[in-house]
Amino acid sequence: MITLGLDIGTNSVGWALIDEKNNEILRTGVRVFPEGVDRDTKGAEKSKNETRRLARGSRRNRARMKYRRDKLVRMLKRNGLLPASDIEFSELLREDPYKLRAKAIQEKISLHQIGRVLFHINQRRGFKSNRKSGDEKQGKVIKNANELQDEIDKSGLKTLGAYFASLDTSKKRIRDNYTLRSMYEHEFEEIWKFQSRFYPEILTDRLKTKVKDETIFYQRPLKPCDDLIKDCELEEDEKVCQRADWFARRFRILQDVNNLKIHNPEGTIKDLSQDQRDTITQILLSKEKATFESIRKKLGLIDSQKFNTEEGSSNRKNPHLKGDVFQAKLKNINKKIFAGLDEEAKIDINNILIDQTIDDEEFISEICENYNYSRDEAIKISKIPLPNGYTNHSKKAILKLLPYMEKGFLTSDAVKEVYGRWPSEQKTEILDRLPLPPDFRNPIVNQGINEVRKVVNAVISAYGKPDKIAVEMARDVKGSKAERDEIRKKNWENEQKNEEARKILVEEFGFSRPAREDIIKYKLWIECRKTCPYTGKPVPQHLLFSPQSGVQIEHIIPYSRCLDDSYMNKTLCYADENRRKGEKTPYEYYSSKPEQYEEIRQRIAPLPFPKRSKFNQKEVKLDNFIERQINDTRYISRAVTSYLKQLGCTVIGTKGKITSDLRRAWGLNSILNTIGSTKNRDDHRHHAVDAAVTALTNQQHLRDLAYTKKRTEDLAMTEPWKGFRQELKESINSINVSHRVRRKVSGRLHEDTAYGPTGITNENGDEYYVYRKPLESLTLPMVHKVVDPTVREILLERLRENGIHTEGKTKSIPKKVWEEPVYMKSRKDARVPIKKVRIRTVYNNVAKIKDEEGKPYKAVTLGSNHHIEIFEFTDKKGNTKREGKVVSLFEAARRNKEGRPIVCRDYGDGKKFICSLAKNEMFMMKMDDGSFKLHRVQVVSLIVNQQVIILRPATFAGAGKSSDSPPIVQRKNANTLKGYKVTVDPLGNINPAND
Repeated sequence: MITLGLDIGTNSVGWALIDEKNNEILRTGVRVFPEGVDRDTKGAEKSKNETRRLARGSRRNRARMKYRRDKLVRMLKRNGLLPASDIEFSELLREDPYKLRAKAIQEKISLHQIGRVLFHINQRRGFKSNRKSGDEKQGKVIKNANELQDEIDKSGLKTLGAYFASLDTSKKRIRDNYTLRSMYEHEFEEIWKFQSRFYPEILTDRLKTKVKDETIFYQRPLKPCDDLIKDCELEEDEKVCQRADWFARRFRILQDVNNLKIHNPEGTIKDLSQDQRDTITQILLSKEKATFESIRKKLGLIDSQKFNTEEGSSNRKNPHLKGDVFQAKLKNINKKIFAGLDEEAKIDINNILIDQTIDDEEFISEICENYNYSRDEAIKISKIPLPNGYTNHSKKAILKLLPYMEKGFLTSDAVKEVYGRWPSEQKTEILDRLPLPPDFRNPIVNQGINEVRKVVNAVISAYGKPDKIAVEMARDVKGSKAERDEIRKKNWENEQKNEEARKILVEEFGFSRPAREDIIKYKLWIECRKTCPYTGKPVPQHLLFSPQSGVQIEHIIPYSRCLDDSYMNKTLCYADENRRKGEKTPYEYYSSKPEQYEEIRQRIAPLPFPKRSKFNQKEVKLDNFIERQINDTRYISRAVTSYLKQLGCTVIGTKGKITSDLRRAWGLNSILNTIGSTKNRDDHRHHAVDAAVTALTNQQHLRDLAYTKKRTEDLAMTEPWKGFRQELKESINSINVSHRVRRKVSGRLHEDTAYGPTGITNENGDEYYVYRKPLESLTLPMVHKVVDPTVREILLERLRENGIHTEGKTKSIPKKVWEEPVYMKSRKDARVPIKKVRIRTVYNNVAKIKDEEGKPYKAVTLGSNHHIEIFEFTDKKGNTKREGKVVSLFEAARRNKEGRPIVCRDYGDGKKFICSLAKNEMFMMKMDDGSFKLHRVQVVSLIVNQQVIILRPATFAGAGKSSDSPPIVQRKNANTLKGYKVTVDPLGNINPAND
């Protein structure tokens, strides 16, 4: 039987093809690719397109604002509300718009002044609230805008413009206020209503509609995104349902309730009765949340009876179940009206609330007219925070499943009752090759599964279809973004706790370099409150690490019976007690001694629930554990295995923990790590080792692993076949790691800052450029380059006042220096603040942007480089030399736009094109000893007109540092780089690049 093992990570796919019948490793390999998301400086995920999307959104908003402004100006000029002459229009713009807006609701003003007022309102038309958004910034805007409206009401002024006209701008800036769209709409109505009395033939209702509704306050409808909503697994041609839907929330509540079990203090686990489930359901349907403590009291349970999901709650300080926020909030707004609403009316209000096509005013009007709520109450209803996102099922499927969920069925059982079996279990058409994968709505999985497709199809082309595919997926691949963020957060917390423990072991216990086991032992000691949980004997500090004390780390459920080596299956124990307990569980050994067992239960009460439950566990079946390890049932794992099953072969999903145990038991860690016994993660080929283990993970090998641990800790586990490790080592060492190359001309072409050409050059002929910088971002060298000498001297004086030596070597300036405003020196009373300054400096690596007449109007510093072009020539002395030209992404995009080849191969007579090199392309480098080794291009850079090509060995997976030296890094230029360019396909086959 031919088995293909796949180890799918966030940026790699390790694979191993094994003939289990003939005990032969056919081939192994690794495919490396960019991760599906970017990371910020703290390691948090960020969409690859986020920066570009935000910039594109800003450009669109600016273009739409300009279009709206130009459309309004044309319309106002046609109707005599603005002067036709540009000179007169410029003169009109000099009038104070706020004073005109104040006058416009009190007295007649000229038509051109009306046009000036409308032009100004169009420029700043206020923030339009989106009641569906839970944006924190939006809440701040609305809060501040409401406070502003209160001030306007107290002032007795009718409009926003009149209020701003009354302010003393030397004390309070108008631009420091948040305003709402409704404020401007109200002011527009007041101005139009008052001025139309004087110009009824011009300020008509028809013109009002065109100016107000079709221009100034026109709002583009939201773009439909139905194509982005995933399809339901259960119902064909149906999209998944919004979490905010009435029935989706009820379904989620019933899921939570039906998953509940009661853990009794004596260790038994009890299912809830139907009456108990109904009671909890009714509580959750009427409240935002219900604590487990309140649920316990309602059901008449004692404090020591715990729920299975209680300690796993996301809110550990106040564990609770989420209720129905909509019904709870709606009831609190007006209890009398709520009591008179039937379920159909509540569902109708819910549907109106989540309808994206209904705006605020339409929503308020409908709620007030149909359900007798006041306007203020309707506004409160519009702000009810419904859950975001979508469920895993369509509304049609949810309605079919609900009757079974009401009876207490688990979701999986309800699905089988309604649909017979999960869709992933349905028979699909058997294909010869994997087609393009579906969209998994997970960028990391999408990226990985596309590379899996390339690898699997390449394997099929070379070796035929495998009989079985075994898949292991990394934890940070399988979860949603929220789950991956939670994993990252927990890892960070664990690192902090480990670092704290390491520090204590060094300072208080005298360790020089504490080992991992030492840290675990210390943490268990603290967790057990410095007491053996089995005997109750104290564990003093001086005995904790003493060889004579016999204090050991002990598996609560013996490892040989569960293969669980996690922290949650470990505790401390005196050695003699551990020997007496042997291969029994705490329940098996101590249940016959009721008094001692009860004392143990009392001592373990503070332990985390997952660990505490192991002390009470009655049954342990190794086969059940093995079955769980070779059947990963997470959603993404199911989806990936379903995709691979299209080939018609058996597909199983295994879990990573058992892969680690088997790899260690077979002694495979040392294949790539000759120094220690841990996995070498700095070598990409370790993924292929894991893939080989995954391919060979089966029930027999896991039983062998358990048997080995049962006999003695020192007993080596038998290899899958004789000579397996040596054969795998030879296969791993022969791997040519395949790196995905991205040659696409897209991405950030240049940096954000725009520089103004001055036409002035220094003594070297380099041109000076100017740019603006806020005070808070200035460094000392920048201050000396401020263009305006008066402003420069004011800033230097501020630095001296704060004790900063202006001619010193220190570059950074503390932000507190600029906390007090800096003002221009003026003879008048007006104080002009300095917030930004113009800086003049020299830049070499810039691109000039030209206007329609071909005149440069700004310059930008170039972003990343696309490739380097290497060519060969003979110098005047007859020596053969090579030079290179670094081509920026900006230049590559320019060539592409002009229809020229992106890679220039013609550099004139006497120059021969050798090759181009881009990031992640492969190069067979000639080493000093004459051998050739495969390298990957890491980066191509241009530093002070010197080209630098940095290469890494193709197998290197570590975090590159500037201090690295050969052989893990090679720094070359076009003339010192020896060898030839190659390509490496997904299987690792090397071919000439033919560049």
